[in-house]
Amino acid sequence: KKNPNSMRSIWVILTIVISVGIISIPILFLGCFDKNKVLTGKLTRLWARWIIWSAGIHYEIIGLGNIQKYKQYIFMCNHESALDILFSIACLPCNIVFLAKKELFRIPVFGWAMLAAGTIKIDRKNPERAKKSVDNAVETFKGSTFSTIIYPEGTRSDTGELLPFKKGGFILAIRSKLPIVPVTILGAGNILPKGSFVFNKGSIKVMISDPIETLNMTIEDKEKLI
Repeated sequence: KKNPNSMRSIWVILTIVISVGIISIPILFLGCFDKNKVLTGKLTRLWARWIIWSAGIHYEIIGLGNIQKYKQYIFMCNHESALDILFSIACLPCNIVFLAKKELFRIPVFGWAMLAAGTIKIDRKNPERAKKSVDNAVETFKGSTFSTIIYPEGTRSDTGELLPFKKGGFILAIRSKLPIVPVTILGAGNILPKGSFVFNKGSIKVMISDPIETLNMTIEDKEKLI
């Protein structure tokens, strides 16, 4: 007897491959003209919702009233599953660009689309280049209208408990003077656990908390902020 979860997983993986190919084309074209990444952001949200629909995942969003659509934020989210990224994109109405390690930009088509969508390169292997990456990110946010999403644990938790937070995202928030908005995603780890390619049935809850202001903070406040 065929496992329905395995069949669903094959369907979702096929959808991901097809949707990346389809959505990447207009992103590559529009990215050249879309300075504030409004149109590419809408396409990215469409892509995320497409994948969520294909997986048959039901979800609920709580706390949308805590944020304003046209204000800049640094969203910080817990991380149990690759689904966290999809739900961050699909559920947050703000115009968002990602920070991503430079190695991802080498992937044909996908990497080009990331660049066109305004994704900011981060070099994490070399301390000097990592510092320069943060400098570039700060300048980008100061001169733009978009927000970003950071997963401060740095990797996915497979226990359901929060891992220790990395400091880079908090330094970025303090230096860019942008408020941090905590986002909690519950249930993603049960549907697609770390290291698994099998999509289980389930539902997800996305909770958006009140913004935490960083306007009057200095780098010395980072531990308190964390």
